[in-house]
Amino acid sequence: MKVILSRKGFDGTSGGMASPIMPDGALLSLPIPQDGGRAYGELRHNGETYRSIIEQLGGKCGDGGCHLDPDIRLGAFEAPSEWKPAFGQSGTAQKILMNQSVGVGDLFLFFGWFRQTEHGSDGRLRFAPKSPDLHIIYGYLQVGAVVTDRTEIEKRHWHPHAGSENDNNCLYIPSDNLSWDKNKQGHGVFLFDKRLVLTKEGMSRSCWRLPEIPKLPVSGGGDRLEISGSRKDAWRTDAEHGEYYRASDRGQEFVIEEHPAVEEWAKALING
Repeated sequence: MKVILSRKGFDGTSGGMASPIMPDGALLSLPIPQDGGRAYGELRHNGETYRSIIEQLGGKCGDGGCHLDPDIRLGAFEAPSEWKPAFGQSGTAQKILMNQSVGVGDLFLFFGWFRQTEHGSDGRLRFAPKSPDLHIIYGYLQVGAVVTDRTEIEKRHWHPHAGSENDNNCLYIPSDNLSWDKNKQGHGVFLFDKRLVLTKEGMSRSCWRLPEIPKLPVSGGGDRLEISGSRKDAWRTDAEHGEYYRASDRGQEFVIEEHPAVEEWAKALING
């Protein structure tokens, strides 16, 4: 089973602010803007629209639309009865996944930029003062099917990749249940837990701690597992913070070399 760290949601260019760690612990990944996409006012969390949440936090979205992908949060919008969760990818990012032979049985761990929020004295949502900017894993999807046929993709008309003209357009459909735990669905989202934080404490959000990964022996020799899309000097050591992985700033799909310990690390995050 390959494990893929997949970057999603608002960033410094698209959206311009962090997604919120809600006061109830929900890691509410805010989908990036997209002309003609589903309106932020259509999406809800605990009865409150994403538009309202964004505006309370100082962002602007107006009546604009968004690219709701991955679409794995049940009840985020009034979906048709035939709705099924899915994650879409295309273009260069999909080519990376194709080159790494990502397919049925592999596991996406979705992460993004988050900050803690709280309700101020006026009752409005705000970012907690001095709360750190963090990369956090907020959801997962184990691949049950890979859909590349255009007609089949368009049948999922509620998904933003339906009707896409992009190269390598593809949908990843989750398995009904996890391969290692038939009592859990093949997709889901998390509540905040420190174990889900990728960012190393005290460092910028793209400096990651991957505790079970850096020093494993690999079959080809050496002491580092390969991660697709890495900088040439991705593994670094800081005098104050020790060893860390510096993620590329705009990379989307980080496919980690297969290894039993990587699987166990990912399974432990999901199992809680």
